[in-house]
Amino acid sequence: MNEEEKHLAYTKKYMEYILQETLESLGKYKGNIREALAELDNLDSSLNYTTALSNTRFLEMATKEADALERLIDKPYFARIDFQRKGQQETDTYYLGKTSLYEKETQEPIIVDWRSPIANVYYDGRLGDVSYESYEGEIEGNLSLKRQFKIEEGKLIDYVDVDMMAADDLLLEALSGNADNRLTEIITTIQAEQNRAIRADLTKPIIIQGAAGSGKTTIALHRLSYFIYRYKDRFQPEQLMILAPNHMFLGYIADVLPELGVEKIRQTTYIDYVKKCIGGKVKVINPKQKLISLIYMTDTKDKSLLTWLSQFKGSFTYKKVIDRYLKDIRKQLTPTEDFYLEKYRLVSKKRLQHLFLIDYNYLPFYKRLEKIENVLKTDVRQKKKQISDKLAKKYDDYLDYALEIKNAAKRREKVVQAMDAKEERVKTIALEAKTAVKNYIKKIPRKTLLDYYKELFSNKERFRNYTSDVLSEEQINFFLSYNNKRLEKSQVEMEDLAALFYMQAKIFGIKKELLAKNVVIDEAQDYSNFQLYALKAGLETDLFTIVGDLAQGIYAYRGLRSFETLKKVFPEANYVTLQKSYRTTVEIMNVANDILNLMGNHLPQVEPVVRHGEKPLFLHYQNKNEFITNVQWAMKEIEQAGLQSIAFIGKTDDECKKIEKVLKGQVERPIQLLKENEDMKQDHLIIVPSYLSKGLEFDVVLLAVIDETFTVDDIDIKLLYVAMTRPMHRLYFIAKDKQDLLLNVTTNIIEK
Repeated sequence: MNEEEKHLAYTKKYMEYILQETLESLGKYKGNIREALAELDNLDSSLNYTTALSNTRFLEMATKEADALERLIDKPYFARIDFQRKGQQETDTYYLGKTSLYEKETQEPIIVDWRSPIANVYYDGRLGDVSYESYEGEIEGNLSLKRQFKIEEGKLIDYVDVDMMAADDLLLEALSGNADNRLTEIITTIQAEQNRAIRADLTKPIIIQGAAGSGKTTIALHRLSYFIYRYKDRFQPEQLMILAPNHMFLGYIADVLPELGVEKIRQTTYIDYVKKCIGGKVKVINPKQKLISLIYMTDTKDKSLLTWLSQFKGSFTYKKVIDRYLKDIRKQLTPTEDFYLEKYRLVSKKRLQHLFLIDYNYLPFYKRLEKIENVLKTDVRQKKKQISDKLAKKYDDYLDYALEIKNAAKRREKVVQAMDAKEERVKTIALEAKTAVKNYIKKIPRKTLLDYYKELFSNKERFRNYTSDVLSEEQINFFLSYNNKRLEKSQVEMEDLAALFYMQAKIFGIKKELLAKNVVIDEAQDYSNFQLYALKAGLETDLFTIVGDLAQGIYAYRGLRSFETLKKVFPEANYVTLQKSYRTTVEIMNVANDILNLMGNHLPQVEPVVRHGEKPLFLHYQNKNEFITNVQWAMKEIEQAGLQSIAFIGKTDDECKKIEKVLKGQVERPIQLLKENEDMKQDHLIIVPSYLSKGLEFDVVLLAVIDETFTVDDIDIKLLYVAMTRPMHRLYFIAKDKQDLLLNVTTNIIEK
């Protein structure tokens, strides 16, 4: 303990020294920039401009280093390993942290980044003979010590030397903490199977089916961090992108990103990203509207057709329909005339068609036209003089002939005619040279993306030509009627975005600044095959990290039913299944698994890490007063247990509003009825609808029913399962009857 305290003190002292040096550098670079900018003048600005630019770059690097040191100085590392390389006499000691720090003079590591190759033996290797892959190849050796530290506010509280039993104890201790800080501390407790997913081949896509609480999101974020570490010389963080399910989720992960050194990664939602890519004033109807309407819908036929339409728009079959339509759009945009300057043919239509259909086949349609436009402009520029010279020679030859005419009057008439004609045609060529290309390209009909999409459904006969082999007449009629109603108001649904993004990529292209080289998709079960195919095609990359859980597929009517179908999209992908849940206790997971069994589609049972807690409690009530009494009793019990983050989960928004109305003034904590684009407020009692709780975690969840009960409908079961797998420590059910929450199928609850 004494030795480790001394080492921590030394590390902190050295960090303070480096930090001070870095802060001094910041001042120097700022001064250099000010001086260089002050001396900029028109006569000799290049040197000062270069000085300002290089100092700005140094300033940015120094600021980044200072920020990292300030953030980590109170907890510079979390573990130590002692490793003796094969064939080497001495044992090396490495302290693992969130970033590297080297002794300036010797370049000896003081802290080793958790992403470095040697750190892999901490996460993956047991004590004894181990090996790891490094830049030199496979390194073999003996791991004699794995030590984990508990450091708080710069003080060493405790440490544990890790063997298999101690590792379990450390994990359980970490999982027993509050939900508020667990996401930011995941590095210290990464498990072997999680580590393998994080470090899996970075040159291939990865698809992770992970149970609720298996760490899918944190694995995805750490994989991005690992990718930046490995390829920092080839990729900038701005070239990476996280597609999150909603804005609230982005706020939820905001704290962990700077900790991982990936704060500059683009973070957005799928809807926002696609809207930015396709441009135009298109209104996307909130996806929850359809979810809610399907929950309440009683007409079986209407529900069946609506579900079918959502599934169809996300299918490979719909992609085939769009491809047929794109073929016709390509035909409309293919040049059909020779290109002339005045009366001279410069380029044949055959040559232009070859350029459009073959030479520029790799480009979006409109980019092909831009290239052709440039070719024509170059041709005009190069051949205009040749044409003028040819024309001049023609009229000069004619003048020679005219001058030989013996009749003076006739000779004069022919000479004047020739000179006037020459002047007129030379003028015409000069004028046409300025507008010929523009006028030629203008003849090719162009539309906006939304107009193209509307046109697909505007003519029933044409739509039937594209779909008659895949859709029935009833389906065609329903499709056209449903879509045209919305498109008349320039409205589209989430399900339309796959086709729109795909068409944008094929017709116009995606703007360079919106492209991403590496993409993380969370809650992937809510995406369709076509959505993911379109993203891959439009971004021209297959470096995707796709994480999701089919059991939580509350949007299954438009999402994936199986990750197997993604093999068509990502044939090279590594596929990982994570069935261990690190979030909930055994007691909570037992009830959740009972509900999971109701789905009847052979989803694997979730394996909770062996962490025990209170059995979920069912609180029965008959009236409003009993509801309040039960809540107040539960809140008192929760506070006595020292649990912090508490959420009430109701089935829908309307149900949550009713819960809020009943609780107002009856609980001591301030209440936040969580909306989709909001961040959660600290120390508030959160009320959130089941569909919006996906991806979140709390210390305690109170699942309440006032009016809206859960049925054995597929969507209801998944909504209930999602809600039940949010708590880390305790789960309460509050309803008038157990069947309101489908709890008649379980014996793993206590009734009060």
